[in-house]
Amino acid sequence: PETTANSQGQAPPVAIKPAQNPTANPPKTTAPSQAEAGSKPPQQANPPATEPDLVEILSKLARPEASPPPASGSRLPAPPASPPAKPEAPPPAASQPTPPTSPSEPTQTAQPSPQPRLPVTTRPENTEVAINVPKPAAPPAKPIDEAAQRASWVRDFSGGDCFYASLTSQTASSAAIEGLATAVQPFEQMLNDFRSMFHLEPDINVRLIEPPQCEVTNFLRVLDRNRVESPRLVLDRTSVPDGAPISGTLVTHGGLVSNVMLIDHRGIAFNLDDRIVAHTDKATFNIPIGLGAADKAAGKPLPQIMLVVTGPKDIQAAMFSRPTPVSELLPRILEEIGADGSQFSATARYFQLGG
Repeated sequence: PETTANSQGQAPPVAIKPAQNPTANPPKTTAPSQAEAGSKPPQQANPPATEPDLVEILSKLARPEASPPPASGSRLPAPPASPPAKPEAPPPAASQPTPPTSPSEPTQTAQPSPQPRLPVTTRPENTEVAINVPKPAAPPAKPIDEAAQRASWVRDFSGGDCFYASLTSQTASSAAIEGLATAVQPFEQMLNDFRSMFHLEPDINVRLIEPPQCEVTNFLRVLDRNRVESPRLVLDRTSVPDGAPISGTLVTHGGLVSNVMLIDHRGIAFNLDDRIVAHTDKATFNIPIGLGAADKAAGKPLPQIMLVVTGPKDIQAAMFSRPTPVSELLPRILEEIGADGSQFSATARYFQLGG
């Protein structure tokens, strides 16, 4: 009977600011070199009373911001080599002008002020510095094709010797799986594993078959590895009274050839090729089917499978005329497909007869 198993760094860029304008502050006064100091005449031991106080000169050199910058081409006088003792004197007012140089000192040749040089910024090796420009973002990861991942997962699921499952439909929030087996337990495990893997509970429809039909599950698993689109087989109903016809539609791509067979509950295959009516865009069938006397006496519905194999040409092993056990027929078909090297696909539909 048909059983359904359902359970629902980067560090932020370092901004480097440009150096302040070096011309905003007056150039610092440099002490004379030894050569310059040696060329000067000796200083008078007792400077005249009119000589300005050295404390005032030194205090102005220590506070350049209180005095206007010197005119271009001028230099401030250098302090004497041995300054006298500093008398107590209050610091001059900020607005006091620069005193004249001592008459006892020789006039120095005016030197042009050196051109200011921008500071040189160095950085250690192997250190990245960004100048207010963020790094380009890494390209986004290629999205995963979850639909293909689900289908592949279902196809590769191991449920035992007599087990086959396929993903028949799916959306972002749903998935439907159909399968063939002699027991429900493998599909219960599939449901739990699928839910853990994809955080989604699938709808699983299990079609229970008889052990003689198990060769069909192996056949479908082998051809699923070809990753070729299967033909679309639709049955008008899945429960057929004894003696009533089984009908439906088969759709394949243009230029392909299909072999159709029926596999009953005893594992016997019947060739249905001559019962298929071809149309422009599809094929249809309407085939009466009945049970033998012993099967009627059982009084219960019996599982039947319609199997379609599609490829670029007919399969000689599939063009049989007498009822043949699938345990003999299907391995021969697989052997011929493997030797040919062409891409074939298969699909199967389950229905119950009688009961």
